[in-house]
Amino acid sequence: MIGTNFWTAVDANIQVAFSDADGNYSLVKCPTANIPSAVAGYAKGCILVNTTTGSVYTNVGSATSCSFVPVYENAGGDVTLSDDDYISLGTTTTNAATKVTLEFDKTTTGIGQFKIGDTSNPQVLNTNPGSAVFGETINILHSAGAGDCDDLIGSYSKVAVSGAGDSGLTAVGSAPRAYVLAGAAKEVYGSQPWISHAGTGAVTAMSALSAKCDVNADNFTASTINAGHFHVEGAATVTGQFDGAMIEVYPDVTCLDSGLAIAVDTGAVVNSAIRTSGNYTNVLELAAANDAAVVGAGTYTTADGYLVIKVGANTYRVPFFSAVD
Repeated sequence: MIGTNFWTAVDANIQVAFSDADGNYSLVKCPTANIPSAVAGYAKGCILVNTTTGSVYTNVGSATSCSFVPVYENAGGDVTLSDDDYISLGTTTTNAATKVTLEFDKTTTGIGQFKIGDTSNPQVLNTNPGSAVFGETINILHSAGAGDCDDLIGSYSKVAVSGAGDSGLTAVGSAPRAYVLAGAAKEVYGSQPWISHAGTGAVTAMSALSAKCDVNADNFTASTINAGHFHVEGAATVTGQFDGAMIEVYPDVTCLDSGLAIAVDTGAVVNSAIRTSGNYTNVLELAAANDAAVVGAGTYTTADGYLVIKVGANTYRVPFFSAVD
C-alpha cells in the first residue's frame, strides 16, 4: 500500500519494518551511530540502514548475538569494510583467475591488498581479445591551466623500512615482470616508460626514465650501490644483436647533443667516469667512421685514422696505424 508507514519503533534508536518467522528483525533502521552489537533479536543477514549517513550494514553474526558490518558506508563517498573482509568483482568461486579482489588482510599480513589473479592461477586472455589489452589504465589530463599542482604522478608506490628492519629483507618499490613462456612475440619489455612532448610549452627537465639513488649523509657499509644496474643472464645463443645497454637514435632526431652524457657537479668526488672490469673480447670497439675516429689529414699523413680528444679549447689527435708484423 503506497504511503503506508511500515516502520515500528523498537526503542528510541531502532525502528523495524520486517521480521522473520521466528520474530527476529530482518530490516531495521536507525538515525544514530549506535549500531547494535552482540545482542539478540536480529536475524542473520538482517539489513540495517543508518538514515542519517545513508550507510548500509548487514548482520554476519547470529540471531542471538548480532555483528553488523558495513555493506556500503557513506563517509564522504568512502566504502569501508571491516578487518579481513574484501570486495570481490567476478564470480564467487575460489578460482582467483575469475576474480578481482580488494582486501584489508589484517590477520595474515596486516596490509591492504589488490589482487588480479595470482601466479599459480592467473587470468587468461580470451581468443582474439583485440589489438591492445591493458591490465590497468590510469589517464590523468592536466588542462586547467596554471594552478597549485607541483607533482602529478600517475602511479605511486612506496616501500619504507624503519625500526630494526630485517637483514634478510629485499625491499622492492615496484617489480614489473614480463615472461614469454611459449609461443612467439614480436616485442617484450620488462618495463617501458614512455614520455612525449607536443606543443611549444617550456619544460625545465624531461626524461623518459629518471632514477634517483640518494645515500644521504649517514655512513654505512654496502657491498655495492648503483644508481642503475642491469643484470644480464642466460646461456642461450641469441641470433642477432645482444647488448647489455643500448641507446638507439631514430632518423627524425635533429638536435641531439650526445648519445651519452656524464655530468659531474663541482664538489663531487668521482674516481672514474667510466670503469671496466672482467673479461672482454674488446674493451672498446669504435664502429663509426666519424666523430670518435676521424680519418683524414694530420701530422702523420700515413695514419689510418685518429682518435680525437678535446681538452678545453685544444684538440688532440692520436694516430692509428695498421698493425705491422
